[in-house]
Amino acid sequence: MSLKEIGLVYLFKKRIIENIEKLFDLINDIFVSIYIISFIFKSCYASNNLVLVSKIYNSDNNNKKIVIISIIISIVIVTAFSFKDSYSLTITDNDSIEFDYIFNPNEYIEFDPIEKNESLSNSDNNNKKKLGIDNINNKDDKRQQKENKNYDIDRLITNQTKYNSKGYNFIAVGDWSCNEETRKTIDNILYEEPDLIITTGDHVKQVPSAACWINMSKPISDKMKIAIGNHDAEFSNIYKQIIDYHQLENPYYSHNFENIHFISMSTEHPYEQGSKQYNFIKNDLEKISKNAYIDWIIVHQHKALYSTKQDKTEAKELRDTYHPLFEKYDVDLVISSHNQYYERSYPILYNKEFEKIIDKSVPPKPIITNHSKSYYKNPEGIIFLTVGTAGDKLDSVNESSNYYVIQESQFGFLNIQIENNGKTLIGEFQTNDGKIVDEFYLDKYNV
Repeated sequence: MSLKEIGLVYLFKKRIIENIEKLFDLINDIFVSIYIISFIFKSCYASNNLVLVSKIYNSDNNNKKIVIISIIISIVIVTAFSFKDSYSLTITDNDSIEFDYIFNPNEYIEFDPIEKNESLSNSDNNNKKKLGIDNINNKDDKRQQKENKNYDIDRLITNQTKYNSKGYNFIAVGDWSCNEETRKTIDNILYEEPDLIITTGDHVKQVPSAACWINMSKPISDKMKIAIGNHDAEFSNIYKQIIDYHQLENPYYSHNFENIHFISMSTEHPYEQGSKQYNFIKNDLEKISKNAYIDWIIVHQHKALYSTKQDKTEAKELRDTYHPLFEKYDVDLVISSHNQYYERSYPILYNKEFEKIIDKSVPPKPIITNHSKSYYKNPEGIIFLTVGTAGDKLDSVNESSNYYVIQESQFGFLNIQIENNGKTLIGEFQTNDGKIVDEFYLDKYNV
């Protein structure tokens, strides 16, 4: 049985068992509640000392009304209490955090930064089999099949070394929700057998619990490094469920994987200059810039610095604060979501003079340093990507900016392969129906 089939069977069995258990609990609670409430009504209205619900119902019309009212009240009460029991979060001191407690995450929690720079690649090689990765050659075969079918490398790269060295890959995507499209995304990710999965937030959306996300994502959970989205931080119990499930010590953190340094930023916590998060990111970038073993720096967070739809005012605040900082320390990619479609920019620089004078409602004009649509050798500037395509309802692309190479409203994910002894980054956006709608190459081979 394939890994995908195992994952589906696991989720299917778990869902059946959970639904059966809930059904029995509901039936039991309804009968108990009917008996209790009927007894109360009987006491209040002296219902001829009838005890059993069936006998009450077969008596006069007044008693029939009592039973009907009792059943309705019972169902309402049982449903309410079942909802509360299912979606309240039990913590270690046996207190319960109510679902309807809405909080401001900026005021609710602030962590002292704890660096996490250990490399995940130092784990035992057997761990590569957790997602069914039997050997790297299988991954190379799959990639070769896709290359032959979907595009021709030679049309994108001329006079370049063929990428035949063994590498690794990671997936990036956000705005998951919990539905059939989310399941397709997870299935397709499993097929790609990634070594790492980074998320860009919003693992849930407007639900009273993270339970659906937790259950559905279990087949890929041991590979994930997440970022916090606005819906993840919308309710205190969901926020705690997510950070506990993903074992986060901080809402923002960094780590090394092979020759990549990742920074997971939280746009839902204070990020302005002077904040703990800003100081953490600045110090982290300064430190990692001195590490000769790191070839790539990638930032992932929820809200975009260059937004073509949502929260454009906040996007300006983010890019004014972080784009110059990211440029200073040679960040390569910034990956976000929040806008629920896919888009990729050219390599761009922060346009300081333009940003100083523009109104926040005016679209930005970053400086494009390379107008190639697919291949970039030692590019100056940063490539910004939006990948809000994991399963939540897609947005339509209504604004086209000249600094974006491509904008596509399709479900799927960004698959990034590192090859050529770690010096070449190959990115492709794969849709859930198996198409590759974007591919690009960054080459640092001669750096």
